[in-house]
Amino acid sequence: MEKDIKIARIHERIRSIPAIFRIIIGLAFLVGGVLGALPILGFWMLPIGLIILSFDFPWANRAYVYLKTRINKFTQTRQARKEDQ
Repeated sequence: MEKDIKIARIHERIRSIPAIFRIIIGLAFLVGGVLGALPILGFWMLPIGLIILSFDFPWANRAYVYLKTRINKFTQTRQARKEDQ
């Protein structure tokens, strides 16, 4: 229950930022995620950028949901393989 409250607070904070700033920040995270092989920048930035952009663009929401399901499937199969060993 407490986790849901924290997520709702984060959602409200992101929603309170003006749309133009959300778009700029989201695009910056996406660009940083594409350059994931460089130090400090990384692939961890892609989902964050998609989350921020998903407030304003339906395509970003679809991409985020797709990425989230792929990551969940990957972790589930990895855990299943680990349990089989």
